[in-house]
Amino acid sequence: MKERMNSQTDAADDDADRALAEEGRAVRDFIKSNRSNTLLCLFDFLLQQSLEGRRPKETDIAEQVFQESHEWANSQGSRVRVGVHRLRKKLDLYYADKPGARIVIPQGEYGLLLKSSDDLDDDEEAPPAEADTGTRRKIGLWVAAVALVLGNVTLAGLYFKDRMGFGDNTVRSTLWRGFDTKVPTKIVVGDYFMFLSKDDGSDVYHPTQDLSIYNADGFYARVSGETGSTDRFMEGNPYTVSVDTLAAASDLWPILTRYKPQPVTASDVNAEIMKSSNIIYVGALDALSPLIGNPLFQASQFRCADTCYELVDKKSGRHFLSASPYLLGDQIIPRHDYGYIASFPGPSGKRILVISGTGDAGVRQMVGLAMDPRRLQQLSRRIGGDFSSFEALFQVRTMFSQNYQSSLLIAHPINTAKVWDKTNPMNWHPAPPFIP
Repeated sequence: MKERMNSQTDAADDDADRALAEEGRAVRDFIKSNRSNTLLCLFDFLLQQSLEGRRPKETDIAEQVFQESHEWANSQGSRVRVGVHRLRKKLDLYYADKPGARIVIPQGEYGLLLKSSDDLDDDEEAPPAEADTGTRRKIGLWVAAVALVLGNVTLAGLYFKDRMGFGDNTVRSTLWRGFDTKVPTKIVVGDYFMFLSKDDGSDVYHPTQDLSIYNADGFYARVSGETGSTDRFMEGNPYTVSVDTLAAASDLWPILTRYKPQPVTASDVNAEIMKSSNIIYVGALDALSPLIGNPLFQASQFRCADTCYELVDKKSGRHFLSASPYLLGDQIIPRHDYGYIASFPGPSGKRILVISGTGDAGVRQMVGLAMDPRRLQQLSRRIGGDFSSFEALFQVRTMFSQNYQSSLLIAHPINTAKVWDKTNPMNWHPAPPFIP
């Protein structure tokens, strides 16, 4: 009996290995098509180790994949961690529109597992206490900041309802239909990447936010291409949310509380969130997750130019360039920005609402629009009354992040019928460097 059980276990293990190897070949072709040799080497190494029943350490990966000495690997584990982070993002991208089993890298270890759709559903129902530590810290800080800004959500809701004209009328607006407590709702805030750098001749590292680098992939690409670079990853949470984006999301909070939203940053959006949740994105276009931005801009009338501070009308070629302070020289005060708002169905039919803009002023103006029943009625007439799939562009009069008034430029329904059936590549441009 014992021998039979052992043989059955061995057969099951062999089947699992064959399934992992077969799925691994398909994923490998996808990674290879993206011309990322380092990620391909990392995936191959982890796949081979997993098929052999091993779970490698950071130092093993650093030596075998990144060709680093043992001593250097011990002190530079962050390079391995960011490589694994990039690989997780690549897996999310591959499986974004694919149902069924998928390869995952479990949190807290370096290896590959093939999980069935049932296992993935169980993971989605896991209690929050089992979530990734970095994500918990990020969400905790965000919630604390929101509480700090609003003080008391209930009192703030009553205050805003009396003074700004939103409340039940806004919630009943068709813009907000589709968001309810029956389906989890994520409020996603745009975030930016930070790292540690030091000046020439100095031994002191200090946090740096280079707006030309908006995620770990960009940082890794820059450091890999620069010989002798001393920049380092920040331990723990390398992402930040701008004060203006946080304030904009906080302004929406009295409306959103009835939907019991869960805050998450754009860098943490993954395939599971896209599948299981309604999504409300608040933030600048340059911080929008590619998992949301790629399908949206495939259906959109617009595309990003060299940066997402500038939108281009695909049909007419007309350019809409934000007068953001990051694009201006000294003694020039910005006077206009662009607000962008759109809605479209997610890959599993959930609702995705993008409240955004080419700069912070545009974002704040679109948040104001989303809370104003009168302006929503005007927009509804322009798009034919259907808020489920539409986009609108506004010009905003501004001075830095302060906005004063806006005018509607373009508004129309968008055809998203086949947006999730396409896998067309697109360039996702980061913001330009900050010019002090």
